[in-house]
Amino acid sequence: MRGIEKRFGDVLAIDDATFEVERGEIHALLGENGAGKTSLMNVLAGLYRADAGQIELGGRPVQIHSPEDAKRLGIGMVHQEQRLVARFTAPENVSLGHRFPRWLALQRYFHGLAARLSARYRLAIDADHPVWSLPLGRRQRVELVKLLHHGAELIVLDEPTANLAPAEIEAFFVALRELVGNGKTVIFITHKLDEVIRYTERVTIMRDGRVLATFLTADTTRERLNELMVGATEPRREGVASSSGAPALVLQHVTVDDPRQRRALRDLQLAVHAGEIVAVAGVAGNGQTELAELVTGHVPDYRGSVSVLGQDIRGLGPRALAQLGVAYVPENRRDVGLIASQSVAINLALRRYATAPFSHRGWLDYPAVRASAGELIKRYGIQPPDPDLPVARLSGGNQQRVVIAREFSGNPRLIVADNFTRGLDPRSTQQFIHALFEHRDRGAAVLWITGDLSEALLCDRVAVMNSGQLVAVLERAEATRERVGLLMSGDLVAS
Repeated sequence: MRGIEKRFGDVLAIDDATFEVERGEIHALLGENGAGKTSLMNVLAGLYRADAGQIELGGRPVQIHSPEDAKRLGIGMVHQEQRLVARFTAPENVSLGHRFPRWLALQRYFHGLAARLSARYRLAIDADHPVWSLPLGRRQRVELVKLLHHGAELIVLDEPTANLAPAEIEAFFVALRELVGNGKTVIFITHKLDEVIRYTERVTIMRDGRVLATFLTADTTRERLNELMVGATEPRREGVASSSGAPALVLQHVTVDDPRQRRALRDLQLAVHAGEIVAVAGVAGNGQTELAELVTGHVPDYRGSVSVLGQDIRGLGPRALAQLGVAYVPENRRDVGLIASQSVAINLALRRYATAPFSHRGWLDYPAVRASAGELIKRYGIQPPDPDLPVARLSGGNQQRVVIAREFSGNPRLIVADNFTRGLDPRSTQQFIHALFEHRDRGAAVLWITGDLSEALLCDRVAVMNSGQLVAVLERAEATRERVGLLMSGDLVAS
């Protein structure tokens, strides 16, 4: 890609960027949120048309004006926000575009295809359930298998490990190594410096829409990459809660049946107190998101009791709990946390749009909404700083900033954060983790769901989930990386 330029109105998203990748390598594309990484790859995948520049593939110029053009050239992209038909199963999504004369033949083909591809590339996928019911990490596997089935030779992965546990990450890169060993090429967009150093051959750094440098990974260091990303830092271990108050969240013998008639949550017992952060650590798909939805009013049917801020929540919906002081940063920001077609300002006001100063006698006061949005945009560093821009036009990391800004503003009494650092660069991760601890120190209770061991070990207590159960609740001094990791994977039984 030579001299690529892309504008969105007055915003220059990609500025004279030149990027080169070699066949048969895993190449990392690194940079802060809004650096232009995903926009550059969207040009390669045919989702955006460059305003200037040229793309060459195999030494010859090519024209990529649509995803169909990219597909014909053997280029495919797995996006951070999945692009699947939610009500279709995994093999149905993989096989879109094929014609079959008989339904039964179609079904047999689907299931055989899923089994063959998942076995070949060590990417196990659930063939029997609609993808809406799968965790985000498993949906990402479906998209990768779909690209492989359609013959992709150059594969772009946008933050592919964001929803994977440590053991799954290792297995994922084993599968990628097998792909490149068979002649495939992988471009890996990430913020995780350890993964860049450990798993990639080369790394390219972007900042402010420009390509700064490309290195052989073996010739650079973590510190050098940090420096080029403008002082990005890892989360530091915050201080222990000085004291904890009354229980803000209490679950007693809670069981939830999911739509597939399997128990999603089984006999949960947990208390989270005001002034403490409790991490819920687990591999994606073990009930963590169901837990978050339960305590924020999105799951009406359950057995047992759930008390939030001293009130039984049975019969209360999300709006009533929000009015009690419950903030929720969902794992799936695009489908659950945002209205993609609406402006940044409207999305920032979703929690309070029906109350003063945003509403008067049932009428929305948009100037007030816009003024408040301007303050939050500045405080939380949302880029580009345009309150009228549709939130769908923002990068994934900046969409996450919108959700965090909305939920962290004000003084929530209980914060439920489900993998809330997903899609954030290291510096932003540090910033918002620090903000979460500031809420704790002023007396809020925090339930922080995370699959990242480094994040879990920052917290006051760690509750480990496996197969819909809380298998252990550890005090900070007991929660070592090895112990929590083994409990997450099921290789250690809590005593």
